[in-house]
Amino acid sequence: MPYSKYQGPSSEWTDFIHTTSLPVPSPSSASQTPEQLRAATNTARLQASEEDLQITGLRDKVSWQDHCILTRDYENILARVYKPKNMPLETLLPVYLYFHGGGYIFGTLDTEDASCCRIVAASPTPGVIVVNVNYRHTPEFKHPTQFNDAWDSFQWLSMHITSLGGDPNQVVIGGISAGAGLAASIVLRENTRLQQSQTLAKLNIRGQLLCIPWLVHPDRHPLATNQNASLKQNTDAPVLPMSLLKLFTDLLSIKDPADPLFNVALAAEGSLKGMPRATFLIAGQDLLRDDGLLYADRLGKIG
Repeated sequence: MPYSKYQGPSSEWTDFIHTTSLPVPSPSSASQTPEQLRAATNTARLQASEEDLQITGLRDKVSWQDHCILTRDYENILARVYKPKNMPLETLLPVYLYFHGGGYIFGTLDTEDASCCRIVAASPTPGVIVVNVNYRHTPEFKHPTQFNDAWDSFQWLSMHITSLGGDPNQVVIGGISAGAGLAASIVLRENTRLQQSQTLAKLNIRGQLLCIPWLVHPDRHPLATNQNASLKQNTDAPVLPMSLLKLFTDLLSIKDPADPLFNVALAAEGSLKGMPRATFLIAGQDLLRDDGLLYADRLGKIG
């Protein structure tokens, strides 16, 4: 099994958990409804974000504004656009289109404020713009609503990027966990579209950032039966045990586990040619470890 060598835990993680409280409690109570679980988790994430903003003084360095995105089913979702304060008026900045994690059920615009502000504040002059999309969540909205919202937000950005002060030739798309799956689906879909058409890209995707990405349906994972696969080794992993991943999957009500939207890491080889560069952040002691490593290997072999 090629990926079990990354299992861990690393010494850095061991030191971390001995000195730091995880900001999100383990959401494993069988007595809670999905809605109650979401409310409790989002409250904890929001509190952690607010504390981070206050401690770091990020509000003094970053400004933000909310925008409405009209979806294909004529609903509105929100995107929060973060910019450096005192941004040069005539300078078009690189744009990072970001999707939060949380199994398609957790996360809000507000829970991501600290993370998005930190990216803006830490970027070298003249800076970067972050677009944080609040796609719709389960249990109210089933698959493929989340993927449709992500694509619709990419289309919205292509129409409005310059008015936001962004450079259409410098776009990076990324996210965390479920959000990384949404980001990867956009990049793959746009790459396939460009392969099949003669039109020019409205946005030049320079790269994708996939952090602990969820890229394969658990029932379709090619490594799932191997005892050294991450789905076996990390069944009781902290933060994301198998019981929680199953809940996430069940709430999506995916009719076909082989749906290509939900299996980006298994995409046809031809559709991966010409893909923009990808950066992966992967945790060894994580159920989704092999999703990211499998996709990284496939992209690396194609070049």
